[in-house]
Amino acid sequence: IIKKYLLFALVSLSVMTLMSATSKKSWAQCNGTGFWCCFNCCGKCASEAVRISDAERNITKQYITDQFIYQRQWLVTQVFNNHLLPALMLFTEQMTAMAMNQITDIGMLLDAKHQLETQRLFQTMSAEAHKSYQPSEGMCTFGTVSRSLAASDRNNDLSAAVFSARMIQRELLSGDNLAGGGRSSDILSRAKQFQDLYCNPKDNGNGLSKFCPNPSADKTRYNKDINYTSLIDSPLTLSLDFTAQGNSAHQSNKHAPSNASSDEEDVIALASNLYAHTLPPGVAPSFLTDDQGLFKVSGLTQYMNIRALTAKRSVARNSFAAITAMKSEGETQVQPYLYAIMKEFGLSNQEITDYLGTRPSYNAQMEILTKKLYQNPTFYTELYDKPTNVARKTVSMQAIELMQRRDIYRSTLRSEAILSTMLETALSDPQEAVSNEILRLDDTEAPITLP
Repeated sequence: IIKKYLLFALVSLSVMTLMSATSKKSWAQCNGTGFWCCFNCCGKCASEAVRISDAERNITKQYITDQFIYQRQWLVTQVFNNHLLPALMLFTEQMTAMAMNQITDIGMLLDAKHQLETQRLFQTMSAEAHKSYQPSEGMCTFGTVSRSLAASDRNNDLSAAVFSARMIQRELLSGDNLAGGGRSSDILSRAKQFQDLYCNPKDNGNGLSKFCPNPSADKTRYNKDINYTSLIDSPLTLSLDFTAQGNSAHQSNKHAPSNASSDEEDVIALASNLYAHTLPPGVAPSFLTDDQGLFKVSGLTQYMNIRALTAKRSVARNSFAAITAMKSEGETQVQPYLYAIMKEFGLSNQEITDYLGTRPSYNAQMEILTKKLYQNPTFYTELYDKPTNVARKTVSMQAIELMQRRDIYRSTLRSEAILSTMLETALSDPQEAVSNEILRLDDTEAPITLP
Protein backbone atom coordinates (compact mmCIF):
# COMPACT_ATOMS: atom_id res chain seq x y z
CA ILE A 1 0.00 0.00 0.00
CA ILE A 2 2.85 2.41 0.83
CA LYS A 3 4.58 1.70 -2.44
CA LYS A 4 1.38 2.34 -4.45
CA TYR A 5 0.74 5.55 -2.55
CA LEU A 6 4.22 6.87 -3.19
CA LEU A 7 4.06 5.91 -6.88
CA PHE A 8 0.76 7.78 -7.32
CA ALA A 9 2.20 10.86 -5.64
CA LEU A 10 5.21 10.85 -7.92
CA VAL A 11 3.12 10.54 -11.09
CA SER A 12 0.83 13.40 -10.02
CA LEU A 13 3.78 15.60 -9.18
CA SER A 14 5.37 14.97 -12.58
CA VAL A 15 2.19 15.77 -14.51
CA MET A 16 1.66 18.98 -12.60
CA THR A 17 5.27 20.03 -13.18
CA LEU A 18 4.96 19.37 -16.93
CA MET A 19 1.73 21.34 -17.24
CA SER A 20 3.20 24.22 -15.33
CA ALA A 21 6.25 24.46 -17.59
CA THR A 22 4.19 24.28 -20.79
CA SER A 23 1.78 26.96 -19.65
CA LYS A 24 4.63 29.33 -18.78
CA LYS A 25 6.21 28.97 -22.16
CA SER A 26 2.92 29.36 -24.05
CA TRP A 27 2.05 32.44 -22.00
CA ALA A 28 5.33 34.05 -22.82
CA GLN A 29 5.05 33.34 -26.52
CA CYS A 30 1.46 34.61 -26.76
CA ASN A 31 2.51 37.93 -25.20
CA GLY A 32 0.44 37.44 -22.18
CA THR A 33 -2.76 36.68 -24.02
CA GLY A 34 -3.32 33.70 -21.73
CA PHE A 35 -2.95 29.95 -21.80
CA TRP A 36 -6.47 29.36 -23.14
CA CYS A 37 -6.16 31.92 -25.85
CA CYS A 38 -2.88 30.53 -27.00
CA PHE A 39 -4.51 27.16 -27.79
CA ASN A 40 -7.90 28.37 -28.93
CA CYS A 41 -7.76 31.97 -30.13
CA CYS A 42 -4.32 32.70 -31.39
CA GLY A 43 -3.31 30.50 -34.33
CA LYS A 44 0.24 31.63 -34.20
CA CYS A 45 0.52 30.81 -30.62
CA ALA A 46 -1.09 27.45 -31.25
CA SER A 47 1.32 26.44 -33.96
CA GLU A 48 4.20 27.60 -31.85
CA ALA A 49 2.92 25.62 -28.94
CA VAL A 50 2.71 22.50 -31.10
CA ARG A 51 6.26 23.04 -32.24
CA ILE A 52 7.46 23.59 -28.75
CA SER A 53 5.51 20.58 -27.54
CA ASP A 54 7.07 18.37 -30.20
CA ALA A 55 10.47 19.71 -29.32
CA GLU A 56 9.97 19.22 -25.66
CA ARG A 57 8.47 15.73 -25.96
CA ASN A 58 11.69 13.85 -25.67
CA ILE A 59 12.87 16.22 -23.00
CA THR A 60 9.64 15.62 -21.09
CA LYS A 61 9.84 11.89 -21.50
CA GLN A 62 13.44 11.90 -20.36
CA TYR A 63 12.55 14.17 -17.52
CA ILE A 64 9.69 11.88 -16.42
CA THR A 65 11.95 8.84 -16.73
CA ASP A 66 14.64 10.55 -14.71
CA GLN A 67 12.12 11.54 -12.11
CA PHE A 68 10.83 7.99 -11.88
CA ILE A 69 14.38 6.69 -11.55
CA TYR A 70 15.15 9.35 -8.99
CA GLN A 71 11.97 8.64 -7.09
CA ARG A 72 12.72 4.90 -7.20
CA GLN A 73 16.23 5.44 -6.00
CA TRP A 74 15.02 7.82 -3.37
CA LEU A 75 12.33 5.43 -2.30
CA VAL A 76 14.80 2.53 -2.12
CA THR A 77 17.83 4.32 -0.70
CA GLN A 78 16.23 6.90 1.48
CA VAL A 79 12.83 5.62 2.49
CA PHE A 80 13.29 1.84 2.38
CA ASN A 81 16.98 1.43 3.29
CA ASN A 82 17.12 4.19 5.87
CA HIS A 83 13.67 3.89 7.40
CA LEU A 84 11.57 0.91 6.35
CA LEU A 85 14.30 -1.76 6.25
CA PRO A 86 15.70 -1.04 9.73
CA ALA A 87 12.16 -0.84 11.04
CA LEU A 88 11.24 -4.13 9.35
CA MET A 89 14.44 -5.72 10.64
CA LEU A 90 13.68 -4.63 14.15
CA PHE A 91 10.10 -5.77 13.68
CA THR A 92 11.26 -9.15 12.37
CA GLU A 93 13.77 -9.49 15.18
CA GLN A 94 11.16 -8.63 17.74
CA MET A 95 8.61 -10.99 16.18
CA THR A 96 11.25 -13.75 16.05
CA ALA A 97 12.17 -13.18 19.66
CA MET A 98 8.53 -13.16 20.68
CA ALA A 99 7.85 -16.29 18.61
CA MET A 100 10.83 -18.07 20.15
CA ASN A 101 9.69 -16.97 23.55
CA GLN A 102 6.24 -18.29 22.81
CA ILE A 103 7.71 -21.56 21.44
CA THR A 104 9.63 -21.87 24.68
CA ASP A 105 6.41 -21.46 26.61
CA ILE A 106 4.68 -23.98 24.34
CA GLY A 107 7.61 -26.38 24.78
CA MET A 108 7.39 -25.96 28.53
CA LEU A 109 3.69 -26.77 28.33
CA LEU A 110 4.39 -29.83 26.16
CA ASP A 111 7.18 -30.97 28.49
CA ALA A 112 4.90 -30.54 31.48
CA LYS A 113 2.14 -32.42 29.67
CA HIS A 114 4.40 -35.35 28.81
CA GLN A 115 5.95 -35.32 32.28
CA LEU A 116 2.56 -35.43 33.96
CA GLU A 117 1.34 -38.14 31.59
CA THR A 118 4.48 -40.18 32.27
CA GLN A 119 4.10 -39.73 36.02
CA ARG A 120 0.46 -40.71 35.78
CA LEU A 121 1.42 -43.79 33.72
CA PHE A 122 4.06 -44.80 36.26
CA GLN A 123 1.65 -44.25 39.12
CA THR A 124 -1.04 -46.28 37.33
CA MET A 125 1.35 -49.12 36.61
CA SER A 126 2.66 -49.00 40.16
CA ALA A 127 -0.88 -49.15 41.52
CA GLU A 128 -1.72 -52.04 39.19
CA ALA A 129 1.46 -53.87 40.18
CA HIS A 130 0.68 -53.27 43.85
CA LYS A 131 -2.82 -54.55 43.25
CA SER A 132 -1.84 -57.53 41.11
CA TYR A 133 1.38 -58.75 42.70
CA GLN A 134 0.69 -58.44 46.40
CA PRO A 135 -0.60 -61.84 47.56
CA SER A 136 -3.07 -61.84 50.37
CA GLU A 137 -2.97 -64.01 53.47
CA GLY A 138 -5.86 -66.07 52.16
CA MET A 139 -3.97 -66.80 48.94
CA CYS A 140 -0.91 -67.90 50.91
CA THR A 141 -3.09 -70.29 52.88
CA PHE A 142 -3.69 -72.46 49.82
CA GLY A 143 0.03 -72.63 49.11
CA THR A 144 1.07 -73.53 52.65
CA VAL A 145 -1.67 -76.10 53.29
CA SER A 146 -0.89 -77.93 50.04
CA ARG A 147 2.80 -78.30 50.88
CA SER A 148 4.12 -81.88 50.75
CA LEU A 149 0.77 -83.01 49.38
CA ALA A 150 2.45 -84.95 46.58
CA ALA A 151 4.81 -86.67 49.03
CA SER A 152 1.88 -87.67 51.23
CA ASP A 153 0.10 -89.06 48.19
CA ARG A 154 3.19 -91.12 47.37
CA ASN A 155 3.14 -92.51 50.93
CA ASN A 156 -0.44 -93.60 50.29
CA ASP A 157 0.62 -95.78 47.37
CA LEU A 158 3.43 -97.32 49.41
CA SER A 159 1.13 -98.07 52.38
CA ALA A 160 -1.52 -99.62 50.13
CA ALA A 161 1.07 -101.85 48.48
CA VAL A 162 2.42 -102.97 51.87
CA PHE A 163 -1.06 -103.81 53.17
CA SER A 164 -1.92 -105.80 50.08
CA ALA A 165 1.38 -107.71 50.17
CA ARG A 166 1.00 -108.56 53.86
CA MET A 167 -2.59 -109.80 53.51
CA ILE A 168 -1.71 -111.92 50.48
CA GLN A 169 1.21 -113.45 52.40
CA ARG A 170 -1.15 -114.32 55.26
CA GLU A 171 -3.70 -116.01 52.99
CA LEU A 172 -0.99 -117.94 51.16
CA LEU A 173 0.47 -119.10 54.50
CA SER A 174 3.80 -117.52 53.69
CA GLY A 175 6.57 -118.47 56.07
CA ASP A 176 7.46 -114.77 56.52
CA ASN A 177 4.49 -114.10 58.86
CA LEU A 178 2.71 -115.66 61.83
CA ALA A 179 0.33 -117.62 59.58
CA GLY A 180 3.19 -119.56 58.03
CA GLY A 181 2.44 -122.52 60.30
CA GLY A 182 -1.09 -122.92 58.95
CA ARG A 183 -4.56 -122.24 60.34
CA SER A 184 -3.62 -123.14 63.90
CA SER A 185 -0.67 -120.77 63.88
CA ASP A 186 -2.84 -117.93 62.58
CA ILE A 187 -5.65 -118.49 65.08
CA LEU A 188 -3.29 -118.83 68.04
CA SER A 189 -1.29 -115.72 67.15
CA ARG A 190 -4.43 -113.66 66.67
CA ALA A 191 -5.93 -114.98 69.88
CA LYS A 192 -2.76 -114.06 71.77
CA GLN A 193 -2.83 -110.58 70.26
CA PHE A 194 -6.51 -110.21 71.19
CA GLN A 195 -5.78 -111.37 74.72
CA ASP A 196 -2.97 -108.86 75.20
CA LEU A 197 -4.27 -105.81 73.36
CA TYR A 198 -7.96 -105.82 72.45
CA CYS A 199 -9.72 -107.88 75.10
CA ASN A 200 -12.28 -106.06 77.19
CA PRO A 201 -13.02 -108.14 80.31
CA LYS A 202 -16.57 -106.79 80.41
CA ASP A 203 -17.45 -108.24 77.01
CA ASN A 204 -19.27 -111.53 76.61
CA GLY A 205 -21.39 -110.75 79.70
CA ASN A 206 -18.31 -110.14 81.84
CA GLY A 207 -17.18 -113.59 80.78
CA LEU A 208 -13.73 -112.72 79.49
CA SER A 209 -12.10 -112.02 82.82
CA LYS A 210 -10.42 -115.42 82.93
CA PHE A 211 -9.48 -115.33 79.22
CA CYS A 212 -7.67 -112.03 79.64
CA PRO A 213 -6.77 -111.65 83.30
CA ASN A 214 -4.18 -108.99 82.38
CA PRO A 215 -5.92 -106.74 79.83
CA SER A 216 -4.18 -103.93 78.03
CA ALA A 217 -3.51 -100.83 80.08
CA ASP A 218 -4.54 -98.72 77.09
CA LYS A 219 -8.33 -98.98 77.23
CA THR A 220 -8.65 -97.01 73.99
CA ARG A 221 -7.46 -100.10 72.14
CA TYR A 222 -10.27 -102.31 73.40
CA ASN A 223 -11.97 -103.98 70.42
CA LYS A 224 -9.88 -101.97 67.96
CA ASP A 225 -9.45 -105.17 65.94
CA ILE A 226 -13.16 -105.18 65.06
CA ASN A 227 -14.16 -101.50 65.28
CA TYR A 228 -13.88 -100.08 61.76
CA THR A 229 -15.53 -96.76 62.71
CA SER A 230 -13.20 -96.04 65.62
CA LEU A 231 -10.05 -97.24 63.91
CA ILE A 232 -10.43 -96.25 60.24
CA ASP A 233 -13.42 -94.01 59.67
CA SER A 234 -13.12 -91.43 62.48
CA PRO A 235 -9.42 -90.44 62.59
CA LEU A 236 -7.99 -88.27 59.84
CA THR A 237 -4.45 -89.56 60.38
CA LEU A 238 -3.17 -92.97 61.45
CA SER A 239 0.33 -93.67 62.64
CA LEU A 240 1.18 -95.64 59.51
CA ASP A 241 4.54 -95.23 57.83
CA PHE A 242 6.24 -98.15 56.16
CA THR A 243 9.25 -96.19 54.94
CA ALA A 244 12.68 -96.56 56.52
CA GLN A 245 12.17 -93.31 58.41
CA GLY A 246 8.81 -94.48 59.66
CA ASN A 247 10.19 -97.75 60.97
CA SER A 248 12.95 -95.97 62.85
CA ALA A 249 10.40 -93.62 64.39
CA HIS A 250 8.62 -96.52 66.11
CA GLN A 251 11.68 -97.99 67.78
CA SER A 252 14.09 -96.71 70.38
CA ASN A 253 17.10 -98.65 69.13
CA LYS A 254 17.90 -98.25 65.45
CA HIS A 255 19.82 -101.53 65.42
CA ALA A 256 16.88 -103.51 66.79
CA PRO A 257 14.26 -105.10 64.53
CA SER A 258 11.54 -102.74 63.36
CA ASN A 259 8.60 -102.42 65.73
CA ALA A 260 5.15 -101.64 64.37
CA SER A 261 3.14 -98.75 65.77
CA SER A 262 -0.12 -99.37 67.58
CA ASP A 263 -2.13 -98.21 64.56
CA GLU A 264 -0.24 -100.56 62.26
CA GLU A 265 -0.98 -103.48 64.59
CA ASP A 266 -4.63 -102.51 64.86
CA VAL A 267 -5.13 -102.12 61.11
CA ILE A 268 -3.53 -105.48 60.33
CA ALA A 269 -5.61 -107.15 63.05
CA LEU A 270 -8.79 -105.60 61.65
CA ALA A 271 -7.89 -106.75 58.13
CA SER A 272 -7.37 -110.29 59.42
CA ASN A 273 -10.89 -110.28 60.87
CA LEU A 274 -12.44 -108.74 57.78
CA TYR A 275 -10.80 -110.81 55.06
CA ALA A 276 -10.05 -114.55 55.17
CA HIS A 277 -10.84 -114.97 58.84
CA THR A 278 -10.53 -118.74 58.24
CA LEU A 279 -7.45 -119.40 56.21
CA PRO A 280 -7.33 -122.16 53.62
CA PRO A 281 -5.64 -125.36 54.75
CA GLY A 282 -2.05 -125.97 54.00
CA VAL A 283 -1.41 -128.23 51.02
CA ALA A 284 1.33 -130.82 51.40
CA PRO A 285 3.95 -130.94 48.63
CA SER A 286 3.07 -134.58 47.97
CA PHE A 287 -0.48 -133.47 47.22
CA LEU A 288 0.74 -131.36 44.32
CA THR A 289 3.52 -133.46 42.76
CA ASP A 290 4.73 -137.04 42.89
CA ASP A 291 8.21 -138.28 43.70
CA GLN A 292 9.40 -137.51 40.17
CA GLY A 293 8.09 -133.91 40.41
CA LEU A 294 5.16 -134.44 38.04
CA PHE A 295 1.93 -132.56 38.67
CA LYS A 296 -1.06 -134.20 40.31
CA VAL A 297 -4.11 -132.81 38.60
CA SER A 298 -6.60 -133.25 41.47
CA GLY A 299 -4.43 -131.61 44.10
CA LEU A 300 -3.24 -128.90 41.76
CA THR A 301 -6.80 -128.02 40.79
CA GLN A 302 -7.79 -127.51 44.41
CA TYR A 303 -4.72 -125.39 45.11
CA MET A 304 -5.41 -123.19 42.08
CA ASN A 305 -8.98 -122.73 43.33
CA ILE A 306 -7.52 -121.48 46.61
CA ARG A 307 -5.37 -118.98 44.73
CA ALA A 308 -8.36 -117.88 42.64
CA LEU A 309 -10.30 -117.22 45.84
CA THR A 310 -7.35 -115.23 47.20
CA ALA A 311 -7.26 -113.16 44.00
CA LYS A 312 -10.95 -112.32 44.31
CA ARG A 313 -10.47 -111.32 47.93
CA SER A 314 -7.56 -109.10 46.95
CA VAL A 315 -9.93 -106.95 44.89
CA ALA A 316 -12.05 -106.30 47.96
CA ARG A 317 -8.96 -105.83 50.15
CA ASN A 318 -7.67 -103.24 47.71
CA SER A 319 -10.41 -100.77 48.68
CA PHE A 320 -9.71 -101.32 52.37
CA ALA A 321 -5.99 -100.85 51.78
CA ALA A 322 -6.57 -97.67 49.71
CA ILE A 323 -8.85 -96.08 52.32
CA THR A 324 -6.44 -96.94 55.12
CA ALA A 325 -3.40 -95.76 53.15
CA MET A 326 -4.96 -92.34 52.55
CA LYS A 327 -4.77 -91.84 56.32
CA SER A 328 -1.12 -92.84 56.63
CA GLU A 329 1.25 -90.25 58.02
CA GLY A 330 2.42 -87.46 55.75
CA GLU A 331 5.42 -85.16 55.84
CA THR A 332 6.22 -82.91 58.80
CA GLN A 333 6.60 -79.65 56.83
CA VAL A 334 2.87 -78.93 56.63
CA GLN A 335 2.02 -79.59 60.27
CA PRO A 336 2.53 -76.01 61.66
CA TYR A 337 0.29 -74.46 58.98
CA LEU A 338 -2.56 -76.92 59.52
CA TYR A 339 -2.34 -76.40 63.26
CA ALA A 340 -2.52 -72.61 62.78
CA ILE A 341 -5.70 -72.96 60.71
CA MET A 342 -7.37 -75.20 63.29
CA LYS A 343 -6.46 -72.81 66.10
CA GLU A 344 -8.68 -70.22 64.47
CA PHE A 345 -11.61 -72.55 65.22
CA GLY A 346 -10.81 -72.31 68.94
CA LEU A 347 -9.24 -75.77 69.37
CA SER A 348 -6.41 -76.44 71.80
CA ASN A 349 -3.11 -77.99 70.77
CA GLN A 350 -4.09 -81.38 72.22
CA GLU A 351 -7.43 -81.34 70.44
CA ILE A 352 -5.72 -80.46 67.18
CA THR A 353 -3.20 -83.27 67.66
CA ASP A 354 -5.99 -85.75 68.33
CA TYR A 355 -7.84 -84.52 65.25
CA LEU A 356 -5.03 -84.12 62.72
CA GLY A 357 -2.24 -86.22 64.22
CA THR A 358 1.38 -85.24 64.66
CA ARG A 359 2.09 -85.77 60.96
CA PRO A 360 -1.14 -84.92 59.10
CA SER A 361 -1.99 -87.39 56.38
CA TYR A 362 -3.06 -86.81 52.79
CA ASN A 363 -6.64 -87.30 53.95
CA ALA A 364 -6.18 -84.66 56.67
CA GLN A 365 -4.72 -82.16 54.23
CA MET A 366 -7.58 -82.70 51.79
CA GLU A 367 -10.05 -82.32 54.67
CA ILE A 368 -8.63 -78.86 55.35
CA LEU A 369 -8.38 -77.86 51.67
CA THR A 370 -11.84 -79.06 50.65
CA LYS A 371 -13.89 -78.41 53.79
CA LYS A 372 -12.41 -76.65 56.81
CA LEU A 373 -11.10 -73.61 54.94
CA TYR A 374 -14.62 -72.71 53.87
CA GLN A 375 -16.06 -73.10 57.38
CA ASN A 376 -13.97 -70.16 58.54
CA PRO A 377 -15.68 -66.75 58.11
CA THR A 378 -12.28 -65.22 57.38
CA PHE A 379 -12.30 -66.92 53.98
CA TYR A 380 -15.37 -64.94 52.93
CA THR A 381 -14.24 -61.62 54.40
CA GLU A 382 -10.96 -61.95 52.48
CA LEU A 383 -12.94 -62.07 49.25
CA TYR A 384 -13.14 -58.27 49.67
CA ASP A 385 -9.69 -58.29 48.14
CA LYS A 386 -7.93 -57.30 44.97
CA PRO A 387 -9.53 -58.89 41.87
CA THR A 388 -6.27 -60.59 40.95
CA ASN A 389 -6.05 -62.35 44.31
CA VAL A 390 -9.68 -63.44 44.04
CA ALA A 391 -8.90 -64.90 40.60
CA ARG A 392 -5.88 -66.71 42.06
CA LYS A 393 -8.05 -68.18 44.79
CA THR A 394 -10.50 -69.36 42.16
CA VAL A 395 -7.72 -71.12 40.24
CA SER A 396 -6.44 -72.71 43.46
CA MET A 397 -9.91 -74.01 44.27
CA GLN A 398 -10.20 -75.43 40.76
CA ALA A 399 -6.86 -77.22 41.20
CA ILE A 400 -8.05 -78.69 44.50
CA GLU A 401 -11.25 -79.76 42.80
CA LEU A 402 -9.21 -81.57 40.14
CA MET A 403 -7.28 -83.44 42.84
CA GLN A 404 -10.51 -84.42 44.55
CA ARG A 405 -12.01 -85.55 41.26
CA ARG A 406 -8.92 -87.64 40.68
CA ASP A 407 -9.43 -89.35 44.04
CA ILE A 408 -13.08 -89.96 43.15
CA TYR A 409 -11.99 -91.41 39.81
CA ARG A 410 -9.63 -93.85 41.52
CA SER A 411 -12.37 -94.83 43.95
CA THR A 412 -14.70 -95.42 41.00
CA LEU A 413 -12.11 -97.70 39.39
CA ARG A 414 -11.90 -99.74 42.59
CA SER A 415 -15.68 -99.98 42.76
CA GLU A 416 -15.75 -101.09 39.12
CA ALA A 417 -13.18 -103.79 39.85
CA ILE A 418 -15.19 -105.02 42.84
CA LEU A 419 -18.40 -105.04 40.81
CA SER A 420 -16.78 -107.01 37.98
CA THR A 421 -15.39 -109.53 40.49
CA MET A 422 -18.78 -109.92 42.13
CA LEU A 423 -20.34 -110.50 38.72
CA GLU A 424 -17.72 -113.07 37.81
CA THR A 425 -18.24 -114.87 41.13
CA ALA A 426 -22.02 -114.84 40.72
CA LEU A 427 -21.68 -116.36 37.24
CA SER A 428 -19.15 -119.01 38.24
CA ASP A 429 -21.78 -121.69 39.05
CA PRO A 430 -23.82 -121.18 35.84
CA GLN A 431 -20.59 -121.11 33.88
CA GLU A 432 -19.48 -124.41 35.41
CA ALA A 433 -22.88 -125.96 34.66
CA VAL A 434 -22.64 -124.90 31.01
CA SER A 435 -19.11 -126.25 30.78
CA ASN A 436 -20.20 -129.60 32.23
CA GLU A 437 -23.10 -129.77 29.78
CA ILE A 438 -20.72 -129.16 26.88
CA LEU A 439 -18.39 -131.88 28.11
CA ARG A 440 -21.26 -134.37 28.29
CA LEU A 441 -21.76 -133.98 24.56
CA ASP A 442 -18.47 -135.80 24.01
CA ASP A 443 -18.03 -139.52 24.65
CA THR A 444 -14.89 -138.93 26.64
CA GLU A 445 -13.88 -136.12 28.91
CA ALA A 446 -11.25 -133.88 27.48
CA PRO A 447 -7.90 -134.53 29.17
CA ILE A 448 -6.19 -131.79 31.11
CA THR A 449 -2.67 -131.17 29.92
CA LEU A 450 -0.18 -129.07 31.74
CA PRO A 451 3.26 -127.91 30.64
